[in-house]
Amino acid sequence: MEPKLTLVEAQEVVKGKIHPKVTKESIESKISSLKYIVDGHLTICLITMRNGFMALGKSAPADVRNYDKDVGERYSYDDAFKPLWQLEGYLLREKLSEIPA
Repeated sequence: MEPKLTLVEAQEVVKGKIHPKVTKESIESKISSLKYIVDGHLTICLITMRNGFMALGKSAPADVRNYDKDVGERYSYDDAFKPLWQLEGYLLREKLSEIPA
């Protein structure tokens, strides 16, 4: 079964929270550069963070006739961006653990 809240509803709940959190905007502010590499119908996105860390994402349609450059860039970006949530969450949790309770 799917969760009770839709993704949009969950995002609205999170917006109202006041404590430190990782946001899409906070991650994006740490991006230094984006690079897209296209080889045939395969699109690769390389996100380089300001600290030099690199995240890699990829996308390709099952049928090459469905290839679209913009869609490939979107999906490969999302594929590279998604793991950054966990890394940034860990980093924030580490910082919060250093603050005396």
